[in-house]
Amino acid sequence: MSNSGYLLIADISGYTNFVKLHNLRKKPVVGKFLADNFEFHAEAIISDLLETVIEVIEPVLKLNKLEGDAAFFYCDDKGNKNQADQILEVMDNANKAFNEKASKLVFVQACGCEPCLESKNLKLKIVAHKGIFAIKKIRNFEELAGEDVILIHRMLKNNIESNEYWMVTDSFSKLLNSGNKNKFSPIIQNLESFGKMKFNYFLLKSPEPKNSIVEKRSRLFNWFVQAAYFSSAKFRKKQFYN
Repeated sequence: MSNSGYLLIADISGYTNFVKLHNLRKKPVVGKFLADNFEFHAEAIISDLLETVIEVIEPVLKLNKLEGDAAFFYCDDKGNKNQADQILEVMDNANKAFNEKASKLVFVQACGCEPCLESKNLKLKIVAHKGIFAIKKIRNFEELAGEDVILIHRMLKNNIESNEYWMVTDSFSKLLNSGNKNKFSPIIQNLESFGKMKFNYFLLKSPEPKNSIVEKRSRLFNWFVQAAYFSSAKFRKKQFYN
């Protein structure tokens, strides 16, 4: 059975460079230990930022699954003429929440490892589409399928020269009110298996993560704060798997 509704992916940009640890892993013993530790730091930060985004989006759209550095959401078309505008508002709130959380995590840079130092470069991009999809249930899991599900994932592979933007399809854009629709600019993208298609995009520009309280603290104090943060994350991870 096919469903008509909305698909959305919130993706954290900069993740690939954020976890480039393969060269470090080539070093004997200590290299692997450091790489494992750095990789855990990367995972903890990404998980924290994604959870923040999910908490904002999930009341309006349902989380289908996590995809590494991204979260895939969907919801049925409720026949509400303002539904697309409500989703756009959620996208805006998600971006604000992401930036606020990133600012609060500035202290992790006191760690000195590559992921912690590069965390300031993490940004959020969101793609959205109004289309058709099928829901396949396997045990307790729901898997979305269909051409439009493939399309929204391909939308992330575009040539927009920014790590922070919204991109929506025409089928989504045409449902927005005139004020929201005018925020977007048209763009043509050549997507694999779909060819040239028209989309609409909006570039975001968030300030660099800053926190006046963190900036006033000594580096040593921030080091203890980040050490406690990652220790807590490691404890939660053990509790989850035990």
